[in-house]
This record gives sequence, C-alpha cells and structure tokens, in this order.
Amino acid sequence: MTLDELLLEWSYRSDKGYPDMGSPSDIQILHEILSELDLPTDEILSKLEADEPGGDDIETPGTDGMEDSDIESDNEEDAAIDSGQTTEYDELIKKTLGVDQVPKSKNKYKYPGSGGATYMEQVKPEDLEIWQKLWAAKPEKKTEKGVETAGVGKGELSLYWLYNHSNSGVKVAEGRDGDDPDLFFNGNGVEVKAYSSHNAKLSIGRYGADKENLRLLGTIFGIATLARVFGGEGNDKTINPTNFKGTDLESAFESVASFSNVDLEQLSEVYPIFKQIKDNLDFLETKLEFTNAKEGALAMGRKFLKDKLGRKPGDGNHLVNIKKDGSMKFFLISFDKLDSDETILTKMGSSQSAMGLNFTKTFG
Repeated sequence: MTLDELLLEWSYRSDKGYPDMGSPSDIQILHEILSELDLPTDEILSKLEADEPGGDDIETPGTDGMEDSDIESDNEEDAAIDSGQTTEYDELIKKTLGVDQVPKSKNKYKYPGSGGATYMEQVKPEDLEIWQKLWAAKPEKKTEKGVETAGVGKGELSLYWLYNHSNSGVKVAEGRDGDDPDLFFNGNGVEVKAYSSHNAKLSIGRYGADKENLRLLGTIFGIATLARVFGGEGNDKTINPTNFKGTDLESAFESVASFSNVDLEQLSEVYPIFKQIKDNLDFLETKLEFTNAKEGALAMGRKFLKDKLGRKPGDGNHLVNIKKDGSMKFFLISFDKLDSDETILTKMGSSQSAMGLNFTKTFG
C-alpha cells in the first residue's frame, strides 16, 4: 500500500472525513490500520508528521521554484518599505556582492500595480551580472547558523534588488510571514516562481494545510473509488486527492451524482459507514453549486484555484515566473478569467499534493 492509499483509507475512517494528526482518535485509527496491514508504525508516523505543515521539507528533484513560504518560514522579519531602513534582504545583497552599499540597478522596469495585464519584462544587460550573482542567495536560519531556509526561492533576491534598488517607482517588501506571497510591490502581493519555461505548468504550492479542499477532494475521489471497486473495475491507484488531472474531476463527479440519488440515510441504519458518506456528501453540496458532473468538476477546480491564488498573490495581483537569463513574465491573476474558462480543468492537475496550473494558457 502506498502512502497516498494509506491516507485515503485513514480519511474514510476518520470522523471529520480527513485525518488530523492532532486528534487522539484519528491517531488510534491510524494505529489500527497499520496493525491490520502489519506495517511499521513508528516509521510511517514519522513520515506523516514530516509531511504536516511545519514538518521537514520534502524535496523533489526538478522542482526549482516550488518553494512556498507557508511550508517553512523561519525568517519572519518585517521588511521596511521606507527606503531609508535596511532590510535583511539588503544585508544579504551586500554580503553576497561583497560591498558596503547596495548598488542600484541601472534601468527602470515596468510594474503596473494591481490590475493591469499579463506582460513580459527583461533584465537589461547592464543589470544582468548582479541579477545572476544574487540568483541562488538565501538568508540563513536565525536558530541554526549556516543552514539555508527554503522560504526563499531562486531568483527572489534578484527580483527584490532589481525593483527595490532602482528608479522604477516600486518599493519592495519581503513577504515570508505565514501564508503571505513572496514579495510585496507597493503593498501588492507578488508570488515568485523560477521555472525554465514560462509555458510550463507552474506549481502554486502544496495544499496539505488546506483541510476544507482536502476533505472535498477526499469525498469526490473516495466515492469514485468505491464506485469503481463495486463496479468490478478495480481501484485506479494513480488517481486520488493528492495526484490527479483536472479532467479526472468530471468522471469522479459522475459517481458523486450516482451516490446522491441513493437513499443513504436508510442504508446508514444498517451500515453505519453510509452515515459518514452522507455527511461528506452533504458537506460537499454546501460548498459547491452544481446540477451535473461537469458543473461540479468546474466548481471544485475553480474553488481550489481561487482559494490558493486568493491567498497569494491575490485576485488582481501578479505571479511572476523568472529565469536566470533575466526573462520575466508577470501573470495577472484574474478570478473572472477562471470563472469564465470552460476548459480550466485541462490546464490544472496535482502531483504529490502540489497543485500545478499552466498560467500561460490560463492568463495569457
């Protein structure tokens, strides 16, 4: 049994419909499952605790730019927008460059503020050397000298320097507090990614702490799994709340619609498990408005994206993908576009609890 399958089974048996490491009853249920499967209890519990927010970082090869400040935010220090006050980033710039004063970028760079549109920008040749020298620089953890924090992604310091120390009319503040975006430009959230292609599917972060959406996804795919098993089709191990394509939601909602037509209340009098299924379905219907499988899938996909992007960078703000060669693409986050896009499910998907979205196809 994989970890994802274990989490799914644990979710089915939990009172809330999803596992809670802080709940003694949920921990007891997990112990029972592990005993039934004759699995190493301590080893698996340690892994689950590491996956919880605040646990150890899970590093996946080839995921540069997927660092999220809500996973690890050990350097929570207010950034000063006042240009006369030195920030931690300023000190890091001086240390990295070996200078006493932070040099200014020699050019102006575009930032339209909240609203505007998706646009491209390019670091000018005169600024590219410093941009690249700062590319991989990160602050040290205050509690453990010499250890880097994962709360700062590649290129984030470069972008901070380029705009904050220029005549671009932009004051940049660090945003590593809680679920803040990576940076603030004139008070507006800017989330930073560093993928090699602007057209790739960009990660918008892990969602292990998003209990409501995790419960909804657990209900949707859990019912779909039950339907496949009882229908003799077996269990598709690749599709679950942590690994799925956006288009998988529509087929899963077909099963949800079928279960909604069953008198689960009557069945629950004989089989208590159906009471939990009914409670989860009722919860689903209070959170999503739909009359058919396609509407339900779109509602779930849009809710997930808006919940995540609403926190960082926020509707009307920008997510920027930056490259070491100085290419920058600022994507304007528009909830109106998400709501009107009937093909949004083809542009999104989850892998290892990290949701990805093709921003170029979605926002231009």
